[in-house]
Amino acid sequence: MTLTGAFLAEDAGTVDNKLNVAGGVLSKFTVGPDRSALFVLVVLTRAGEGNSDRRIEVELMPPTGEEPVHRRFELPEASIGEFPGFAYFVVDVRLPVDGRWVIVVTGGAEAITLPLVVDSWTPPPSLGI
Repeated sequence: MTLTGAFLAEDAGTVDNKLNVAGGVLSKFTVGPDRSALFVLVVLTRAGEGNSDRRIEVELMPPTGEEPVHRRFELPEASIGEFPGFAYFVVDVRLPVDGRWVIVVTGGAEAITLPLVVDSWTPPPSLGI
């Protein structure tokens, strides 16, 4: 398998054997007080010669230089049979700091880097009512 592309989305699904992305591509995410984030990683693939490894490694690197968060996924066999293939995975992660996170998606010998700007939501001030 060769990784040919990747992006983050609010939601994704398969409709009539085609990728259907809902809510658009993400480059910014606002977390709540619990700092949890839930989004979809979409990967684009093609069959690689002699490479049957279907693992996708994801490294979320915080802007502070601290230890990255790791996730691992495995592509379904059907997603790499034809070009272009695709797969999507729900990423449920805690992002403890604001700033520009770097998400490195690795599949086979290919790596793709995605930026994600994280900020926190703060409730509006009380209206005093």
